[in-house]
Amino acid sequence: MATSSQTQTGATLALMQLLQEHPELPVARWSIERDGLLSGTIAIHADATTLQEGMRAYAGVLGGHVHEQHFQSPDGGPSLSVSLYTTWRDVQVNVWGTCVVPAGAKAQAPAGEQVAA
Repeated sequence: MATSSQTQTGATLALMQLLQEHPELPVARWSIERDGLLSGTIAIHADATTLQEGMRAYAGVLGGHVHEQHFQSPDGGPSLSVSLYTTWRDVQVNVWGTCVVPAGAKAQAPAGEQVAA
């Protein structure tokens, strides 16, 4: 069984490789949890198109399923949360973002199809 230090080191190496090999990906704020989960936030309160395109870019590199959830934000009204959970180079990765969907606007077709790693 891997120690916390080993899992965090693996996530750190995976993040370094991801950033070096794919500089075209949208900028994200990254964190590494104690259990080695690599977590990236690509957008908070961006527009829906930018958020969905960014998440598709990450799914194209990392593989996995993109999940979209529409919800009602108490502060912003109709909103969209988009997340990707996958394993990349033996590291669990979570990339997510949220946005407000303006009245009358419609988010693009769901990006929930499976993408090969």
